[in-house]
Amino acid sequence: MKGTKAVVGVFTYLDDIIKAIDTVKEKHLEFKVYSPTYVPELESAIDKKRSPVGALTLTGALLGLTGGFSLAILCSLDYPLRVSAKAIVAPPAFVVVGYECTILFGAIFTLLGILHFCKLPDIFRKVGYDERFSDDKFGLVVSCDKKELDSLKSTLSDAGADEVNVVDSL
Repeated sequence: MKGTKAVVGVFTYLDDIIKAIDTVKEKHLEFKVYSPTYVPELESAIDKKRSPVGALTLTGALLGLTGGFSLAILCSLDYPLRVSAKAIVAPPAFVVVGYECTILFGAIFTLLGILHFCKLPDIFRKVGYDERFSDDKFGLVVSCDKKELDSLKSTLSDAGADEVNVVDSL
């Protein structure tokens, strides 16, 4: 997070954290949200951008298709076997190899894209994380400077936070 301080709001109700997220987004502040479970309303309140993982999957699949056909063609050219006057390079025979490489490379690129864009594994300290965020509470961690600290604390309290704490962001 970019600010020197982080304000942590602990919320019990979904409506309250969505209201707080909307307020923080209006102020153009950097924030992180912790939730005990997947909530579609929370996801739509956080961000409306599409994930770039699909483009990585398509790229991997096309590379796999190209690589699979290239592997089969180059192997047949390296060790040519003529079978009943058929061509050495017979694309219908290589469809299975191309198909399997398409799936393999698409899956690998998808996994790597998810790990990259979700920043996994996150082995570093999570700023403002509380164990209650994995149990039954929602958490909103907002990065800010010292001059915005008081207004941000009152904003989260007004939105319905049960607790508001200040931690060092660094």
